[in-house]
Amino acid sequence: MATPATAIDKQSGTKPELPYAATIESSSPGVVPEATAPATMSATTIATMPATAQARTMDEGIYGFNKKLIDTVYDVICFLYPVKGNDRDFARFFVLETVARVPYFAYLSVMHLRETFGERYDKMSDRMRTHYAEADNELHHLLIMESLGGNSNIVDRTLAQTMAFFYYWYVIGIYTFNEPAAYHLSELIEDHAFDTYSKFTATYEDRLKNQPVPDVARKYYEVDNPFLFDLFCTVKDKTDTEAGTYSQRRPQLESLYDVFTNIRDDEKEHWKTLCNLVQYDDMNAVDASEIRSTTPAPAATAGALP
Repeated sequence: MATPATAIDKQSGTKPELPYAATIESSSPGVVPEATAPATMSATTIATMPATAQARTMDEGIYGFNKKLIDTVYDVICFLYPVKGNDRDFARFFVLETVARVPYFAYLSVMHLRETFGERYDKMSDRMRTHYAEADNELHHLLIMESLGGNSNIVDRTLAQTMAFFYYWYVIGIYTFNEPAAYHLSELIEDHAFDTYSKFTATYEDRLKNQPVPDVARKYYEVDNPFLFDLFCTVKDKTDTEAGTYSQRRPQLESLYDVFTNIRDDEKEHWKTLCNLVQYDDMNAVDASEIRSTTPAPAATAGALP
């Protein structure tokens, strides 16, 4: 399956020079520093941030288990809900969105508990706000699928909610002991989501362009205050010369096709943030053009879960 970064990798052909990254914990379980890059930022920024970036790979065993788990769940959903260009497709997306939003409030649950017991660290509040904004974004994806009838069948609702319940507690456990591994799970999910919506919009473009925009989508993307939306778009792109915030440059909603295009683009924003968190422990460590999917490292090099 192609990842959102595949095209970038093929175009460059070489490993890019990273502009900067925050410091990372070399003792984080299951990850290991991979590369160092020089700082190319302004004097003001350099004075307040580390001058080197160390990209982390992930323990081969943890990486393989995460990928097997997410790919298996995704394949089961694909088997139960094959895309056929009819209204049942929205049931598939309802199930996917129900599960995909779970990790963000699982992260928040653990972070709030730690905060309650006195844990504080730099940028903790920023990360919590971003995870809330991500959860809010995924909630609106879910509301859109519900407005399209994706939750009309009790079997679909039961399956989605049961998966979400158990996955929530699984992520709680993983995030408690190994944050990069938990973020990697979501990186893989968002990668699948981006790929799914890309194929869906490309294959059924004509059909989608003949369907109206759901009211909940228009309210979220055009009417509501965009503060939370812009909050989760953490990864900047130095090649983007357009003015304005992300919310000001979203595709205008003229049909259901535009709604799914927006949803697809949202998933890519989540993916970019998660890649940075896994590899650098910083939400906006490297520029969008430098983002790559997390890669595995041999267990002997990267270490293993305690």
